[in-house]
Amino acid sequence: GKSRLCFEFLERCRAKGMRVFEGRAVAHGRNIPFLPILEVFRSYFGITNEDNDKSSRVKIAGNMVELDQKFADTIPLVCDFLGVADPQNPAPRLDPEIRQRQLIGVIRQIIRSASEKAPTVTMIEDLHWLDPASAEFLEHMVEARQGTHSLLLLNFRPEYRAEWMQKSWYRQIPLTPLDETSTAELLASLLGSHQTIASLATPVHARTGGNPFFIEEVAQNLIETKHVEGTSGNYRLVTALDRLEVPATVKSILASRIDRLPEREKRLLQTASVIGKDFPETLLAEIAGLNPDELKSAIANLRRAEFIHELSLYPTVEYAFKHPLTQEVALGSLLTERRQKIHRTLAEAIERRDPDHLEENAPLLAHHWEEAGQLLLAAKWNKRAAEWVSATDVNAAARHWGRVRALVGHLPKDLEAAALGAVACKQVLNFSWRVGNGAEDTRALLEEGQALATALGDQRMHLTLAMLYAKAKGGEGDSAEYIRAASENHRVALQTDDIFMQANAAMYLADALGHGVQISEVLALTEHGLTHYPRAIPSEEWVYGFNPTSGLSYWRAVCLNWAGRMQEGLAEFDRTKRFMDEDNTPEIYAFMYAWWAEAFYHMHEPDRAFESAARSLQSSRTAGDPPAMAGYAQIAVAYAHLTAGRPAEAIEPARMAKALLARAEQVVIAMGPRLLAEALLETGDLPAAIAEAEHAIQLARRCLKGNIEACAHGILARALLRRDGAAAREAAESAFASAEELIERTGAQALSPHLLEWRAELANVLGDEVTRKSLLSQAIESFGAIGAPLQAERLRKEMAT
Repeated sequence: GKSRLCFEFLERCRAKGMRVFEGRAVAHGRNIPFLPILEVFRSYFGITNEDNDKSSRVKIAGNMVELDQKFADTIPLVCDFLGVADPQNPAPRLDPEIRQRQLIGVIRQIIRSASEKAPTVTMIEDLHWLDPASAEFLEHMVEARQGTHSLLLLNFRPEYRAEWMQKSWYRQIPLTPLDETSTAELLASLLGSHQTIASLATPVHARTGGNPFFIEEVAQNLIETKHVEGTSGNYRLVTALDRLEVPATVKSILASRIDRLPEREKRLLQTASVIGKDFPETLLAEIAGLNPDELKSAIANLRRAEFIHELSLYPTVEYAFKHPLTQEVALGSLLTERRQKIHRTLAEAIERRDPDHLEENAPLLAHHWEEAGQLLLAAKWNKRAAEWVSATDVNAAARHWGRVRALVGHLPKDLEAAALGAVACKQVLNFSWRVGNGAEDTRALLEEGQALATALGDQRMHLTLAMLYAKAKGGEGDSAEYIRAASENHRVALQTDDIFMQANAAMYLADALGHGVQISEVLALTEHGLTHYPRAIPSEEWVYGFNPTSGLSYWRAVCLNWAGRMQEGLAEFDRTKRFMDEDNTPEIYAFMYAWWAEAFYHMHEPDRAFESAARSLQSSRTAGDPPAMAGYAQIAVAYAHLTAGRPAEAIEPARMAKALLARAEQVVIAMGPRLLAEALLETGDLPAAIAEAEHAIQLARRCLKGNIEACAHGILARALLRRDGAAAREAAESAFASAEELIERTGAQALSPHLLEWRAELANVLGDEVTRKSLLSQAIESFGAIGAPLQAERLRKEMAT
């Protein structure tokens, strides 16, 4: 079927001198992230099982630099992804999701650059077994192919579906069942052209539905059961058709064929089925318990019987089951006790054979130890697997930590199991705001983890879990609970003598208060933290994923700008950037530059706003545009266009920010509608502006975003005035009063001069010129007070004209 067709095609491509790269998804690989993707790129770089880490790095570096010198800086990232990291030149420390996105961006560039040198063919087989991380990666591989001299060849079962199938450059070739004529031709090629064999075409086609694999197995079954006699290619039917029974399913044929094998061959086939669809001869020899001559003879017999076929000869001899169903039936024929024993022997062999790549093999070892019934070992290997994949696949890491948690639940309640369980709860909780576990599961994780921490007497773990729970509530949009929980955690941390935990708790509280726009509290907390806590906090102590002092500086900068202390805020942002550079955690840049663009919006400095937007976009693109970062980058672009007086061009980035942030942390969800409302207001689409402003008010109120709500009230009031004139006076005054109350309550004084300017518009609508000029004069003075002289100059020019 599909595999043979692809094999023949690739052989022809190789014969023409084309570069061919291959990867295969396997049934047991659904929990092993990137298995087929790693195969493809190791194939691309020419890495074989004979290469050690150093030689692999040399091949990667040589290939990448040969393609383009600009890839030199990303070599450490690619080496780390392929499991051959250089301890002397490590990849940058990044948030796992950001790291994955950045890696995807690099690989996409490599794919496009490679095809410029010469046409290439990449094949990935059996997509129906693809793990989620590989599926996401594959989408980007499909995108990267557009407009290149490369072919991405994929095969899968009919039930497989993917969004990329809608692309205009995608073509699907369905392998439909054989008709009766083709069935007769296939039977003739297998059994010969005797007239009795021709008479089989109709009943065999009816029973097999024209499935070529089923037809081949029926033919093999007829030979083995002596219903046909003769020699290869020259058989004749010796059983009357009316007495001929063809099993109803191919599984029953395979089961009966396996059962008829000699005991040695049957046991070897079953052992191979535990390894997988493909299996190297050396690994099979290590666990089969046969001497070399017996192994060679048994493999030859299985090949003659067409259960397996040779897959490759170099650098190691590798075999594959003729069909995935053959492996499935062979595996299912094993009794539980023997299957567990083989899994255990196989796990031990993998550990012995490749001690330098145990982390990469951890997901596979976790699978085999669990199937062997060794739950504690399975939990430990799932832990190692989670730690290994956390740098590249957040979802896979969360799944492995979840598996640790589940396995610990079946273990005796000793201290070792409790320690594993507590760490698992901590890590699942840490990933929850990224992968979306839901409020009920978040609470359950906290309670379960803290119960284990209490049993261990580990108060540090108890507090760490509480901090992660608080952040998860913030990710769900529950700012009030985030602030309450973070405040309590901070109080508890201060009662300890653990300076690192105090710093982490302070950073989480600053994050919670910052998202709740409690500006004065953030400024007091960050001022104390930045003078009291050490700058050099070891990375293993960073609960959130970056240095707590960097987080404190970040929130201090944001809140100084919100408070109308613009120059101090910009200076603090310079310090934040310096901290992030020192820590090697540049993933914060997309967020930081978005706030920087907001500051320049308040200061009416379009050139610096556009510069910040460009840097935010670049940071997000380098990381592969994860939703939260991409959303902030679009916010920066929208701010820049509004600052430059180009509201029409702000509409699309504002809409994109709205869509992206709806998929990211819910705590910032109101920012998109607020910017879109202002862009629509200034382009004259008043009904749409009113609708978006009302939506922004609703979202901001839910997430305690008082400054965003104040802006939205100002937009709503002006939209009503421009639509209804003096008739909207009462509604506008009410909205302005709400905005003023929010500014006073939050301390967001950067909005005070804007509010004066908004109220001047009401005075203008009412024809009160004296009040209008007075308000604008106050706004000019207020802009000067917050450090926005260009805003003051803009208003002076407007008043003069």
